[in-house]
Amino acid sequence: MQVLAISFGHKDGNCDILAKKALLGAKAAGCDVKFINTNNLIIERCTGCTACDKVFEKGAEAKLCQRPDDFRFVRDAIMDADGCIFVAPVYSVGVTGQYKNLLDRMGASHDRAAMIAADKQRKAEGKPGVDPRLFKDRPVAYIPVGGARTPGWTSMGLPMMHLLGVSNLMIPVDYMEGYGMGDRVSPLLDKPYMDRVFQLGKNVGEQAGIPREKMEWRGDWEGVCPSCHGTTLTYRGEGTKVECTVCGSIGDLCIEDGKIKVNYPADQIARGRYQPGGLVEHYEEIQSMMKNFMEVIKEHGAEIPALAKELEEIEETKPEHRTMLKRV
Repeated sequence: MQVLAISFGHKDGNCDILAKKALLGAKAAGCDVKFINTNNLIIERCTGCTACDKVFEKGAEAKLCQRPDDFRFVRDAIMDADGCIFVAPVYSVGVTGQYKNLLDRMGASHDRAAMIAADKQRKAEGKPGVDPRLFKDRPVAYIPVGGARTPGWTSMGLPMMHLLGVSNLMIPVDYMEGYGMGDRVSPLLDKPYMDRVFQLGKNVGEQAGIPREKMEWRGDWEGVCPSCHGTTLTYRGEGTKVECTVCGSIGDLCIEDGKIKVNYPADQIARGRYQPGGLVEHYEEIQSMMKNFMEVIKEHGAEIPALAKELEEIEETKPEHRTMLKRV
């Protein structure tokens, strides 16, 4: 079994230190390990060009982005891994933009529900199925890393990091909040903290390659969601109904023994974004939207150019010289 840790921070900085310590834990669990630092890699943003869809429709292994950068290198490392650990810096309450670029490029294009549907269709047509690595169940752990003393300054880090594991149905088995690095100066000086990071890696390594239903949550506390074990809730203005911001499951907020708790019906847990049912629901939603899109275009498409005519008076402001990205 192989466990991959990806650091999105500076070379030899706090994120690297935590990622490597976690890998030592995975190695102690008997796994092979791989480490990647993305700081000097180029992972450009998704432009919505749909080239990945067109390539996939022609029989490619997955919806692979055609942009000439380092995305495929990182993507293949994730696909090869049996367990993943992601460590990313928090600069402005949420994780760094490069992490978001990776999840945008990899998220929808590697959606498990879409890949299952495509695999069935290809095999029914007598063609080779899609890349089997897309169906691998991987335990995952996250560490958002921030310098602030108070956890509120890293509060969006963990929810954002979860999004990378959702589309491919990774299974959260642990996470750690990495705030307070300013006081620690170096995490290497905080032995109890580093021991906990080691255990996080071991928790991933011990569950790499086992059946999905046998994987278990080993974090410090359960959180308020049984799927992601997160603590972020969204209130939609309907009585006591709240929604897990990460998973999308809806439940009733209540207080038990002086603590906030959310009671989720079984069907809501099943439709969470970390569950197969949640991805299938979204896939079917997209399919119905595509059908509606074609019907509207057929009926009203010819009206769009005239309706957009007034927008032509707003001109785009462009830079005098275009900046070209180069790998450092």
